[in-house]
Amino acid sequence: MYRVFHPRKARPASARGTFAGAAGLLLWVFFLAAIPLHARVEHKPGFNTFTPDQDIQLGKDAAAEMEKELVMVSDAPLNDYINRLGRKLAGFAPGHGYPYRFSLVNAKEINAFALPGGPIYIHTGIILAADSEAQLAGVLAHEISHVALRHSTNQASKAMLAQAPLAILGGIFSGGGIGGQLAQLGIGFGLNSVFLKFSRSAERQADQQGAQMLYDAGYDPRAMAQFFEIIEAESGNRGMEFLSSHPNPGNRQTDVMELLPSLGPRKSFSDRNSEFERMKRRASELADAEPAEQRRSEALEPSQPEEPSRRFQYFNADFFSIGYPDNWDIYGEGTSMLTMVPPQGIIRVGEDDLQAIAYGALVSVYEPEQQRGRRLTLSAATDQLIRELQRSNPNLRVIRRPQRSSGRQELLSVTALGQSPIGNETEVNWIATTFRPEGLWYIVFIAPERDFADWEPVFQQMLDSVRFPR
Repeated sequence: MYRVFHPRKARPASARGTFAGAAGLLLWVFFLAAIPLHARVEHKPGFNTFTPDQDIQLGKDAAAEMEKELVMVSDAPLNDYINRLGRKLAGFAPGHGYPYRFSLVNAKEINAFALPGGPIYIHTGIILAADSEAQLAGVLAHEISHVALRHSTNQASKAMLAQAPLAILGGIFSGGGIGGQLAQLGIGFGLNSVFLKFSRSAERQADQQGAQMLYDAGYDPRAMAQFFEIIEAESGNRGMEFLSSHPNPGNRQTDVMELLPSLGPRKSFSDRNSEFERMKRRASELADAEPAEQRRSEALEPSQPEEPSRRFQYFNADFFSIGYPDNWDIYGEGTSMLTMVPPQGIIRVGEDDLQAIAYGALVSVYEPEQQRGRRLTLSAATDQLIRELQRSNPNLRVIRRPQRSSGRQELLSVTALGQSPIGNETEVNWIATTFRPEGLWYIVFIAPERDFADWEPVFQQMLDSVRFPR
């Protein structure tokens, strides 16, 4: 309540009316100045069967297991810097007051991820790729937003409801031992967990919430979108891991620009980068400190894999099964991408010894965008997938348009050529897609062009073996 005047004695009616009108006008002007032209975007955490305290416990447990496998940075100034920057941003995070903790992983790959309840991990490759502190702050704000909006446990809650709705309604998760109970349902938050890879809707929410945090902390919100654009345009395979778990929700630059008027009045943003540049040099020295002998010992020389066995073994997931040669290896069980390759099918390329598939197959699910009021066809969804694959492999070009096959399950197949990781050779990518309740299910068969005809019968046998139980 605003008390603007308290008269000691009555005034004439005309004077009271004049003053009341002026006071009302002043109050109206005050409120108009206080209200932004557009209200800020507000996101609330979605459906969740977990409590915030359970988020925190799940994050602690997952962090303890993860750090046994990760190469953590022990450099005190770097750790102090990333935590000061992270805590500054977290002070503007919405929702529950999670105990945010920021840790650096000594890895050249461009990646970052957040666990439920507060632990956030940043690869040193992020620092090396960023051009400014504002861009680094954008990545941190984005990851903080995933925690604040509880995206990982929201996804786990949906999976639980689908797998064991009666158990959830019966209160199976009301007591202790939540980690063991989740494990029984195949739900976890370890490295490469599917629950740490988010939908485009969740990515857009994290972009918008992160942009608001950047503005409040004094950084240009556009820096976050600019950095993601840099990753997509210039990083190639170095950024594939980040982009696979942080899919582009659309035009990030445009989304952030449209959000700017709602954040508040125009102001000058921080462009202080001297400490950031010092920390970037320290991170570069960390990366260079890796012994060359160790890099050479880990590198795999390209070689011709042995002929695929015609005897098949079978992989059974929750929503599909597939056969593959019994002399092949399988990676990524329980994650969003399954890899099936022969020995020597994965090679290391480039100065960073990045892993690339020369022979084998990838299986995953893609979430296509559907235009309002229009039916999404399998052909249109497949075209979207091709465009997404071309983001990380600009040389990929379609040479045979989608061919439809009939049978138990409607399938489309597309053939595209790209750059093989083996020398300057051309690679054939045979892509098959079909709609499933989980999204656009797809498989990519990969081999150098000179060998593809010899491997194609095995690829066809694998595709024919695919079954969808529901």
